[in-house]
Amino acid sequence: MSNTKSNHLAEIISLMQRYKISLADIDAYGKGQSAPLKETPRFIVFLAYLGGLLVLGGLGIYLKDHWENFLSVERIVMTYGVGLSLYILALLLYKKGTSTLALSNFFVIAFLFQGGGLGVALHELFPDGDNLPLFVLTISTLMLFQAMVTFYKVPLISVLFMGFYYLAFTYSALIAYLLNEMLIPEKLIGQAASVDFLTMLGGVALIALVYKVQRTPYRAICGFWYFVAMVAFYGGAYMLFKGVHYPEFFGFAPLFGLLLTQITRSKAMLTLTAIAFIGYLGDMTAHYFLDTPWWPIALVVMGLMTILIAVLSYRRAQSYK
Repeated sequence: MSNTKSNHLAEIISLMQRYKISLADIDAYGKGQSAPLKETPRFIVFLAYLGGLLVLGGLGIYLKDHWENFLSVERIVMTYGVGLSLYILALLLYKKGTSTLALSNFFVIAFLFQGGGLGVALHELFPDGDNLPLFVLTISTLMLFQAMVTFYKVPLISVLFMGFYYLAFTYSALIAYLLNEMLIPEKLIGQAASVDFLTMLGGVALIALVYKVQRTPYRAICGFWYFVAMVAFYGGAYMLFKGVHYPEFFGFAPLFGLLLTQITRSKAMLTLTAIAFIGYLGDMTAHYFLDTPWWPIALVVMGLMTILIAVLSYRRAQSYK
């Protein structure tokens, strides 16, 4: 081997060690492909999460035991200050190309601490304030705006998740504030509560928003938020129809949910729709057949229909793969 070739090989090895380049990276680069990412062992991930939970638990216990001894400024610094520090640290780590797992943990904890810190700050600055819906609306709106701006610069799925988190809080607080200020009536028609209708409407709006996200690389969060949206939709619909004394009309809600499920092809929505159907059958069966000779037969029929719904739901879920 010539001296020149030996020197070049030594230089190549030095560069590989300096920039942590493996033979797999070189092979993939030569084939025009990206190098395969090394998956972090699940045990290491588990320990990382466990360590984070222990740290948060220790901080929480310390704050609980010494909260009364802190001054107002100290309380704000211990909550919002920690969240802001973690947020800035997460931004700096993002610019340095830190792993997504670490960044996700930092951003989620930062957003939670900042939201709680804003609540502490408002409570300390306005100790006599009794308009809780306005306080929550202010905090959630500010955090929602921060999440939107952050996601524009840092397009991570964890940031988008926290955006949805504060969006849900903003919508709920807005309803509570409007009802508290009597800007919307408590009742729509008869005994139908406005909050039930707005909850059902919010569930549908959230489904439409999540459906847009489902067509992006961030669709991993869609299952959870579809679940939340359907809980809001079915919960609001049940209370709405029960308020107008026509619970039988709730049967149209699962039919509409089934139509939405066909569009979104979400297994979470399909599961809740099946549960809503079964719950509706149980409610109607108890309402019309309880304490009658037909009660045992009604239970048998309901059981058969439940099995049928389970089989059909399973087959539909298999087609969503």
